[in-house]
Amino acid sequence: MPKDSPPQATSVTSRRFYDAYARGYAAYLERHAGYFRAVEQEIASAAANRKGLALLDVGTGTGERLRRVVADIRPDHVAAIDESAEMAALAQNNCPGAQVLATPLGEAGLPAALAVRFDLVTCLSNVLGHIPRTQLVPGLRQIRDLLRPGGVFVFDVNNRYNAVAYGAFSATRNVVRDWVLPGGGDFTAAYRHGDEVLRTPVHLFSPSEVAGLLRESGFRAASLGFRDYVTGRERGRFGGSIVVKAVSA
Repeated sequence: MPKDSPPQATSVTSRRFYDAYARGYAAYLERHAGYFRAVEQEIASAAANRKGLALLDVGTGTGERLRRVVADIRPDHVAAIDESAEMAALAQNNCPGAQVLATPLGEAGLPAALAVRFDLVTCLSNVLGHIPRTQLVPGLRQIRDLLRPGGVFVFDVNNRYNAVAYGAFSATRNVVRDWVLPGGGDFTAAYRHGDEVLRTPVHLFSPSEVAGLLRESGFRAASLGFRDYVTGRERGRFGGSIVVKAVSA
């Protein structure tokens, strides 16, 4: 390709996108380190020093965050899944004591492959935004069924009303769009990979949408808060990503 030619844009699946993104994921983690640590503290709080705790991380990525969570809460059993085989391989290397499966959420054989139920399930960094809408509620119900009685589901998703991250104009536009025509929130993520720009669909959520998905999936929100996507400080509904602790309804 000539040096002055623009990179070719290619629409890809979430799996291929994150296979390519796997080696550059560390830079993303570093940019949002304060936010990630704040969410990880919420996870530690949800674990509540339980004995014999079993932990499942859904969409584990490289496993670097899982490794920190494991160091914080010291579960007896650790499992993780990611639909990207490249990510799953990195996660297994970072968490050699975990059961890591290159399997998407919603796979019919997943409960049998995991073989246990869990006290705590995590799903971090807007992983839910990469699940097709038709598969989202079934996937959340699968998480509910994988939890033991009294188990907790902790997840965070990008908030499309976050004026700090996306700008006041974009956030206001998203609010107005949702008021006029509910059901929006679909955007495109892009990543430069060699001579290509890989593009994949991603969904950004609204607070009311999250609450509705939880109800439909058989959960209730034990807490729903907002954290600055860089610093991790607590924010209002227009200033941060959405962080949720949920339990079975």
